[in-house]
Amino acid sequence: MSMMSEYSVEREINNAMTEIAHIAQKIREARDWKGITQVSMAKQLGVARQTYLDVESGKTEPRILMLMNIAKITGRPLHWFISDDNTPEYGDINRLSVMYAQVPSPLRQKMIEQNINLISCCLEYVSDSR
Repeated sequence: MSMMSEYSVEREINNAMTEIAHIAQKIREARDWKGITQVSMAKQLGVARQTYLDVESGKTEPRILMLMNIAKITGRPLHWFISDDNTPEYGDINRLSVMYAQVPSPLRQKMIEQNINLISCCLEYVSDSR
């Protein structure tokens, strides 16, 4: 293997490890935010405590189904765990998603529908005025 491709493989491995650590941190933050213990989270997920600890510490990459269940248990949107929310746009979207998750379902659906209509009108207005 050439020096360049060894470097490329090493960089990809480092990127993957960084992503796993990022997701693990988000999982920990979501659990803490919801006030759930690690033991309780493992029970709710139906996995051994050590399995959950390995996921939360970044030792093991979570399967998508587990991540979906963690999102459901913590009330965080799935994209929150994998997005880079350092940009203001993602921060606002994540904050809005978390707030919507706290609203009872029938009311949330009406609010989302109204907001989609409002945003659509704004986008239409902006595109027409160009």
